[in-house]
Amino acid sequence: MANNETLDTLVNFDGSGKVLSVYLDTELGNKSKEAVKLRFRDSVRDLEDAAAPEIEAVQEYLDFEFDWETKGLGLWVSGDELWEVATFPAPVEDRAVYTTDPYIRVLVDVLDRFAPYGVAVVDNEKVRLFSVAWGRIQAESESYGQGVKRHKQGGWAAARYQRHEDHLALRNLKNAVQVMETFCQEWGYKRFVLGGTSEVLARVKELLPQQMREWIMGHFVVDIEASPDEILERSSNVVRQADLEEQEQMVSEAFTAASRGGTGVTGLYDTVYALHQGEVLSLLVDQDYMPSGYVCDQCGFVSESEQATCPFCGHDEMVQVPDIVDLAIHKAIETGARVNVVRDNEQLCEAGGIAALLRY
Repeated sequence: MANNETLDTLVNFDGSGKVLSVYLDTELGNKSKEAVKLRFRDSVRDLEDAAAPEIEAVQEYLDFEFDWETKGLGLWVSGDELWEVATFPAPVEDRAVYTTDPYIRVLVDVLDRFAPYGVAVVDNEKVRLFSVAWGRIQAESESYGQGVKRHKQGGWAAARYQRHEDHLALRNLKNAVQVMETFCQEWGYKRFVLGGTSEVLARVKELLPQQMREWIMGHFVVDIEASPDEILERSSNVVRQADLEEQEQMVSEAFTAASRGGTGVTGLYDTVYALHQGEVLSLLVDQDYMPSGYVCDQCGFVSESEQATCPFCGHDEMVQVPDIVDLAIHKAIETGARVNVVRDNEQLCEAGGIAALLRY
């Protein structure tokens, strides 16, 4: 599977030749392997003269090495200097690009959409913990407290027993919170989802330390004995909704700040300029915004229109590129900015498909 190490390798690649970047939809539910290979050949048809060795290497990999068990595939090839393969848990749009830098925007989007998170399903007696990544449960564990009973008899003795059981349930929940905190620390999670009954969820939230409250993305009501498949589906829905709400909030903040002359910019030129100044904290790009343009081969500044000299460094050569946004993403990662590929946001689309929140 793809990971951040793959992304780091591609961002830091500094080879002597161009890179063939290939993305393929390899889900075989409604098509054959041969159909996928045919679509690959169609995607590189215009590149056959310039990238023949790289195309042959990818073709051989599809013919003899790829296991066809994943729904999406990414490959980056440059002569003998670069060979990177990443598999994806979801289909991606077929695309082949032959440029100086590896084409990474699809990889960045997939890494963001399928970022790891933890799940805790809790009741008064135990907590079930799940590690989720790439749309699958990677690990599962359970921790048990002492058994809790509910007494239906009346009288003073039953009330005393019930107070004892309530105290025992509270102690179990406190222990569960400690187990959850240790789990997050061991796995490095700062994205966490809670599941359980409404009553238990309310009590758990009160017991969470402040740091863990900031990690909670949301919750869902579910029985403690729910199947792993149900827990995965329910938690994934919570994460998707939380990501969507976060993106909407960030876009709104960027536009509000830009309108007031504060820490926000919108539009291609202002955003790219801020990137090259190292001012960008979070880059926001619409998933469908892929403008072609020109890049300065001296300083890397990009422009949507052709210019005789670079407006940033004055260099006299600007090279045409198929997707300016991919270069902006490279620059964002190089300068430590977060990249957010945004979906279905009308405000961002209407303003040109790109914006940023600034550090200062």
